[in-house]
Amino acid sequence: SIWSLRPKECSDDPEMEEGSDGRNEFATCTFLFFVFGTMPLVAPFPLATIPAILGRRISRAATAWTFLAAVVSYSLKDAVERGESLRDGSSYDVLRKGLTVGSFLHLALVALKLIGVDGGGLILPGDGLWKVYPMMLKEPFAGIMAILTYCLAIIAGMKAN
Repeated sequence: SIWSLRPKECSDDPEMEEGSDGRNEFATCTFLFFVFGTMPLVAPFPLATIPAILGRRISRAATAWTFLAAVVSYSLKDAVERGESLRDGSSYDVLRKGLTVGSFLHLALVALKLIGVDGGGLILPGDGLWKVYPMMLKEPFAGIMAILTYCLAIIAGMKAN
């Protein structure tokens, strides 16, 4: 049910185990990745292109990866709540590392697009960013929220027990 997405026995105190083991972050990532996975399927353009930031042609097809990130985040949240280790070569360690590395690579791709390596952008000369990704620039709030979601996934992956 939808209530299982929230963290069990959560705490805001980083000194307590429930506040420092990553369950809050993984629960938030689960919800946000689910929202960003659903958005391209139900939202109109330009909003539909924001989560994957891949452009109009494959933004809807790429939602499978965003849903996969939501499932992995939920699995890691559940494992933390059950006291499983997310380190030491366990299968959860592989999921944690995969989510962290995948999120980092996604942020690197977004940074390269914003810099303008594919025809110009905010730093490199040219107008490729405005020609190739105009939809992304029309929805800055959703774009920033998507970037922050991937940042949170990296933090959760590094913080997890």
